[in-house]
Order: sequence, then structure tokens, then C-alpha cells
Amino acid sequence: MAPAPSLEQLIQEVERDAPAPDPLARLQTAAAMLEVVTATTDAALGYFVDQARRAGHSWAEIGASLGVTKQAAQQRQLSRNVTLGVGPVTFERFTVRARNVVSESKSVAVELGHNYIGTEHLFLALYKEPEGLAAVVLNEAGLTEERASEAVLSRVARGSSGNPMAPFTPKAIAVFSNALTIALELGHNYIGTEHLLLGLHRSDGVAGNVLADAGLAYHELVALVVGKLSDFVAKNQPPSTGRKSR
Repeated sequence: MAPAPSLEQLIQEVERDAPAPDPLARLQTAAAMLEVVTATTDAALGYFVDQARRAGHSWAEIGASLGVTKQAAQQRQLSRNVTLGVGPVTFERFTVRARNVVSESKSVAVELGHNYIGTEHLFLALYKEPEGLAAVVLNEAGLTEERASEAVLSRVARGSSGNPMAPFTPKAIAVFSNALTIALELGHNYIGTEHLLLGLHRSDGVAGNVLADAGLAYHELVALVVGKLSDFVAKNQPPSTGRKSR
């Protein structure tokens, strides 16, 4: 491993690259250099975390290697893959429908005249994918899009400054972390609309309150999701021929 540059070497590099010799110009150059180094280092670390996951190592093992808890390792990796409000959004493990939900949440926020994207917008966006597992479960449980919209608007007033570039709130960002954790708990290697739904229920936000007030307990939603997934697997299981495969 190559030795890290010394403090003196870093100072010399900043002084050489700064556009002017004054302290503020050098400070700005040093900050920009640190930002690039930090981003590159974090990206490299994220690469090797993903390699460890693909090799079958658990989050507990990865956390132990990094000197953090399993949950902290999961959340760090998610934050590396998701840049919200300041740049493009990349969800490597999200299904197409789950990605569409995240994208539609921005349209929902604009429709409601809000200049932020909260859990309520993600929640209502689930219905924009009617064939997604989340929407199917919600409708069969009696919480239709109309009822969900009414419940949200009873808690959050319409605004007048919808912005498609609005940032996600901290509670909305936490939903993505929740969804990742839940997917891992269920043994899934992807994040679908069902994981977003369960992540919303776990969130401390408007969506979680709407789901709870609708009488949908978390464990009941989990059972409904697992049941639907089991039905899907059974329907798509190839018929047995009674012969051994070669």
C-alpha cells in the first residue's frame, strides 16, 4: 500500500493549485480538494462493501470489518447509493416500479403544491403503480387511493408552490433506509414497492400515521406482503413433469 501524503505535502499541493496566494483562495482550494478525496474514498469503500455483499457476507460481518454496527453499515451504503435533492438518484437494487414510485412522488408533491417531498408523497405515489405489490395490498385492505388522499389532506394542507426539484425530507430519506433493512430482513435482494410500503409504515411521518389510523398494523402488512409473494411464486412455478432433470 502506498504511503499517505504527509501534511506538509498536502499543504504544498494546495499552495501550488490555489488560484491566488491569499488565505481565502487557499482555504477554498483545500476544501475542494478534501471534498474530492472524501467522495472518491467513500465511493471506493462502497464498491468493496458491495463486493462483500455479492460474495455472500452478511451486514453483521461487514459492520464488524468496518468497526460499526450492522445497521450503521447498511445505512452508510444506502447513503452512498442515494443522493437526494442535490444530484441524480441511483437505486441499484430498486425495481423499476419502485423507482417509478420515487419519481412519481415528485409529481404528487407538485400536484399538492408542496415544495418538499415527504412520506405522504411517497405514500400516494405507490398508487401510481397500480400493479405494484404495494398498491394491490393497500386496495385489497380497503385503503383505496381516494381514501388515502383524503387521509393525507386531513393532516397536510395543500400548498401553492409545488417544485419538481424539491428535496426529500429527512423522514422521507429514512424510508429508503427502512426499505433496505426490511428487504434484508425478508431475505430479498431487491427493493420493491412492498418494501417502500413497509418502510413508510415504520417511518415517523404522515404516511405511517395514515396507515396506523386505517387499522393496518405493521405485522399485518408484512403478512399480506409475504402471502402475495408466495402466491406469485406458486403461480409462476413450472409444472412438474415427474421426471428427474438431467
